[in-house]
Amino acid sequence: MITDASNDLERLTFFISNLIPYSDDVLRKQIVGKWSIQDIISHIMGWDKNFITTLDRIINNEEVKLEEHHDVQAFNEASVTFGRNIEPHDLLQEAISQRRQLVLKLNMVSETAFIRQFHNSAYTLETFLREMFIGHDKHHQEQILRHLQTVTLNNQQ
Repeated sequence: MITDASNDLERLTFFISNLIPYSDDVLRKQIVGKWSIQDIISHIMGWDKNFITTLDRIINNEEVKLEEHHDVQAFNEASVTFGRNIEPHDLLQEAISQRRQLVLKLNMVSETAFIRQFHNSAYTLETFLREMFIGHDKHHQEQILRHLQTVTLNNQQ
């Protein structure tokens, strides 16, 4: 079960690797609201970095409450701001590194901890990762792919 989640999470690293050939201009162009591809990747990376700490606590059998961040908007804005201060291709490499670190930590979690209900939480680690990370990854990948298809079509015309 952990292996399935790990594989699903690892797919993002391959997706990000496929963005490397694109120019900085393409990566910085706004595509969703006021966010660019760079912003979306930075946003995902922020959640990864934050959750690595939670996984460390789970591995150490510390008490953890699996829940959405108390101020999602502020957290997202801070993640995007952080990413805008990094060159786009450096950010892609850092996001790959952070996701690999998250997967490495996840693989250190016991199967028991993976499927148990966490204290004061509606989630198991498995359901939390499926909803908050894997589903979230797919959502943003689809946004990016739709944008890149329009870029490709516009370049062919």
